[in-house]
Amino acid sequence: MHPSIANIGSTLLIAALVLFVLYRRFRRNFGRQPLRQNRMIIRMLILGVFCLVLLLSPFGSFKGYMAALLGAFLGLVLALYAIAHTYFEVTPEGRFYTPNVYIGMTVTALFIGRIIYRFIVVYPVLHGAVQQAHQNPQLQENPFASYQHSPLTLGLYFLLAGYYICYYGGVIIKSRSVTTHDDKAVRSKPIT
Repeated sequence: MHPSIANIGSTLLIAALVLFVLYRRFRRNFGRQPLRQNRMIIRMLILGVFCLVLLLSPFGSFKGYMAALLGAFLGLVLALYAIAHTYFEVTPEGRFYTPNVYIGMTVTALFIGRIIYRFIVVYPVLHGAVQQAHQNPQLQENPFASYQHSPLTLGLYFLLAGYYICYYGGVIIKSRSVTTHDDKAVRSKPIT
């Protein structure tokens, strides 16, 4: 089976979209960020809904649920640590926060690395399974079933979701306590 121009084009388009999303995600981990409360709430809701969908999936397993619970707990712990090391300031231009670069970048890199790993491992298996299905339509067993449901991937997603849900919630709450004095920016110090 030879790849067509349409397949190559769609693959490149998807790759470009993924790279753009990754660029935006990593950019949010550096420097002073404007506090956009509505966007944070929407992101928290999207992550939460997706967590519920994953938990209510009929393909769930005990190992998967334990990995999700552990990931969410670790995400919560990291978020609390990150909030304690986030700087907040109020200026005439608005409210801003400066996230801890290393924590957010590490959480995002863990999840993205796992997805890339899964794609590299699973894609050849999927491709082989499709070829086998074309050669033998009577094939009843799913040859890549063991690769479809990974507790590690689920745990890392819940770590990411738990981190960002708690972090955004903490940023919204903590930013309300930062005030201005005489039109000068007041920067809250991280808790040590």
